[in-house]
Amino acid sequence: MADVHHFLALDLGAESGRGIIVTLREGKVSMEEIHRWPNRPVRLAGTMHWDFPFLFTEMLQAIRVCTERGVKLAGMSVDTWGVDFGLLGPAGELLGNPVMYRDARTDGIHAYSDPILSRDEIFRLTAYEPWQIASLFQLLAMKKNRSAILSAADTFLNMPDLFLYFLTGNRASEMSIANTSNLMGTDCQWSDRIIDAFGLRKEMFHRLIDPPEVIGPLRSDLLDQLPIGDTPVIATCGHDTSAALAAVPAESGGNWAFLSSGTWSILGSLVDQPVTSPRCLELGFTNEYTIGGWYLARNISGLWLVQQLRKKWDTAADPWDYPRMTDEARKAKTNALFNAAHDSLMAPPDMADAITRLIAASGQPVPATRGEMVRATLESLALEYHRRTVALGELEGKPADRIYLVGGGIHNTLLCQLTADATGLPVHAGADQCTAMGNALGQALALGILKDKQQIREVMRRSFPTTLYEPQDQEQWKEKRARYAELVR
Repeated sequence: MADVHHFLALDLGAESGRGIIVTLREGKVSMEEIHRWPNRPVRLAGTMHWDFPFLFTEMLQAIRVCTERGVKLAGMSVDTWGVDFGLLGPAGELLGNPVMYRDARTDGIHAYSDPILSRDEIFRLTAYEPWQIASLFQLLAMKKNRSAILSAADTFLNMPDLFLYFLTGNRASEMSIANTSNLMGTDCQWSDRIIDAFGLRKEMFHRLIDPPEVIGPLRSDLLDQLPIGDTPVIATCGHDTSAALAAVPAESGGNWAFLSSGTWSILGSLVDQPVTSPRCLELGFTNEYTIGGWYLARNISGLWLVQQLRKKWDTAADPWDYPRMTDEARKAKTNALFNAAHDSLMAPPDMADAITRLIAASGQPVPATRGEMVRATLESLALEYHRRTVALGELEGKPADRIYLVGGGIHNTLLCQLTADATGLPVHAGADQCTAMGNALGQALALGILKDKQQIREVMRRSFPTTLYEPQDQEQWKEKRARYAELVR
């Protein structure tokens, strides 16, 4: 690893896309964002679409910036959100802009699908939560509505694979993103049982590949625009969550859990085999795929709660930025707690009012200051992490012995400490850009620059030192855990 290698990570989220150059030098990585663009869904005739041509054009611009700078890329790859897809016609043409998962076409779709194959059975077959927005149910909505596009389709590709196809001309389905479709079985093959039961055409689903794998060079028509040579295009973990997990800077041994903390949080851990028990589905966990195998994961409320408080309080005359909010919370004293996963907190018009209502309804004194409100929010969120960590241990059959906390939440040092206190586990906090790093270091693995998945984690540990937060005041937190358990019953 003495040489210098540059990788382009094309990281596309629901709100924006980024082109990031990740440089691997002497066993460490650094990154530079070179291009950013908005991701604006478009409503056409009542349907919400992604503007695929625009997004693809902006990806090409990120590649163009590399050529203009004279950066010699070792490789490039794409990661995106899950579940959405595009359909290609027989000549490889895109049959309409991909539809966004927030579109209403899948509303009530389970009433159509359940009599054919139950959600419990779909989960048993795929290990992935049968959300109504999963690719399967989007396809069923098209079938139910007699979609001409579905009838004409020759190829199904989830979003990152769709971008890779238009970059290379090669069709393949990478397993971390195919897993979000409810169409890939636990044997890592397309599920004939599901495809046959719902009358879908098997020939639409092309070969599944285990990440990472080189897909090919840029197609010739793109090389006419972009003099980038034979730079390989690589299928790493196309699902952004799986890319992030691949780069968690964890040490081997023991039973570690990861917590990706940002606007929303994702808690999980690696497993030898997917867990498909009814209890797994009941506890709200799903199984996903990353480099080297499966992991359990669960979405949890995150700093969205604090962000919405700031949205209400922050004014030019009286600024409330995150450092101020955290400082005030650090000084505050309050015993108030609330169910951080309550449905009323998903998208309330006034977060402070919604939290106050929950606290008052439980008979507790409501916070008297904004600092107390933020403190109650962070403590409740940390206790929700504890609750879900216990559930994770139940499903695995052994408790976690430490947590690796990554993502933007590492900068909220109070939350990091409260997470250690609430869970009673040491928390190693570090690396706020795991998705782009997992994308790029997966490329290095595909090219043989790195030897195995553990070497990815070693590079991350060398590049991003972690801060250790040890549990404190455990007698006090034992009482808080008991009170929180009563609130969430």
